[in-house]
Amino acid sequence: MLRLWCLMVMWGWLSGAAGDDVEGVYLETFPSGMWIVPEDTLHHLTLSLGFNASDAYCSGGQDLTNAQLVVTVVPDEDWKLDFVNRSIHLTVEEVCDHVNKSLTFSGYYWGLTKLSFYLTTNYHLLHLSNNTLLRDDMLITIDRKSKVFDTFFIIAASSIVVIINVIMGTQLDLNAIFVVLKKPIGPVCGFLSQFTFMPLITYVLGLFLLKDPLPRLGLFTLGCSPGGSSSNFWTLMVDADLNLSVTMTAISMLAALGMMPLWMFTLGNKMLEENSHLKIPYSNMLISLFSLTIPVGIGITIRKKRPQWAELGGKVLKPVVFITLVLFISMSIFNSYKMLLQMTWRTALSGILMLNCGFGMGAIFSKIMCLPRKQVIAISIETGMQNIAVAFVLLKLSFPSPYSDMAANPILATYLVTGPYMTVLFLIFCLLRHFCGCFPQPGHQQIVKQELESIESQMKLPEEANNKAREIIKLLPVVEENKEN
Repeated sequence: MLRLWCLMVMWGWLSGAAGDDVEGVYLETFPSGMWIVPEDTLHHLTLSLGFNASDAYCSGGQDLTNAQLVVTVVPDEDWKLDFVNRSIHLTVEEVCDHVNKSLTFSGYYWGLTKLSFYLTTNYHLLHLSNNTLLRDDMLITIDRKSKVFDTFFIIAASSIVVIINVIMGTQLDLNAIFVVLKKPIGPVCGFLSQFTFMPLITYVLGLFLLKDPLPRLGLFTLGCSPGGSSSNFWTLMVDADLNLSVTMTAISMLAALGMMPLWMFTLGNKMLEENSHLKIPYSNMLISLFSLTIPVGIGITIRKKRPQWAELGGKVLKPVVFITLVLFISMSIFNSYKMLLQMTWRTALSGILMLNCGFGMGAIFSKIMCLPRKQVIAISIETGMQNIAVAFVLLKLSFPSPYSDMAANPILATYLVTGPYMTVLFLIFCLLRHFCGCFPQPGHQQIVKQELESIESQMKLPEEANNKAREIIKLLPVVEENKEN
């Protein structure tokens, strides 16, 4: 079939160069333009062929009883649609009478298919060339047969993200955030890395690795997304600056309200220029962002007004996040399994490269700014790991099916590769620490110093307590020496 398609394209180009053969016939399709059909169902595409100069063939001046024309349909990718018949055969009399004939097909995979129609064969009509392209503007969209579970998934996934954001808000220590903001070079580096480098990186990766505009837009949306709790978790695992990571996450959630629409209006809109039927719904996107960000503020309010509720939230945070993530990925796979079947090595590679480029650019930029190692690692992780759940739900709320599924495909691929990939990186980190002495763990003296300094700066102890803390720090070397003896 691929060989036939190549032959049609080459011959259609050569024959079209003459310029007079294409004008001899015209093709009409019913319906025309964009056609949205449900999956796993037979559909009939009606065609009608006509002569531009009908007098030449329909006047009866010549014997054309044996003349016949064959029109064949060729999809942009052969696997997208299953055709019962790819061609229709028409006599000259049928063409003159505008007789309609149908092509029958069905679609299994959700998505968009472009159809081209060729005059592949004609008998005894020497003025018409074979394999001439008649038209290539037919678009077939295969959608879900039932959208009940997809609607349920959108509601459930949105609820999960809202619950996690509320709990995360209850755990944000504003005093610790204000301490970090007193030396804003770290948060500024994180902000620039996350909302300047990552959108540009994902835009370039999409151009080189993903050929369809909607998956490109999905990867770009992920690159414009704020940080999430997963970056805080991995920052804690590698003993990096957790306060900086949490501060960057909080700032990015607020900044996303302006930065995501800005990037979507510029580069995001450019990605859909070739698909004029698709438009980015900025109002839906902004409303969705507000609805997913406001819960963080609710959580902060709960921490201030009801500290006992915040304490309870801290106790249930890890199990709730674990359970909701398992539910989220399970429902995502079940709801979008047909998109997973279309996942290619390019899609998975784009997710892995996005992580590595984010880690690298965050580390390089923060290193240029002469930040300490712990902050470099925190900014690197925060830049590379975006809030996948927010990006996924945002697209589901902004675009109708199946366009939301097509756009979310690289996000789902990134979600699936992130866990195993980060686990491998963490094992490498542990091996380097244990056998090579890299990334040394802080010693007992350093830990006590950090804890006392944190208490002094964040809790604002009275002067007597501060002096006592300094005396303890001075005595630590003596304590350590006695301990060794």
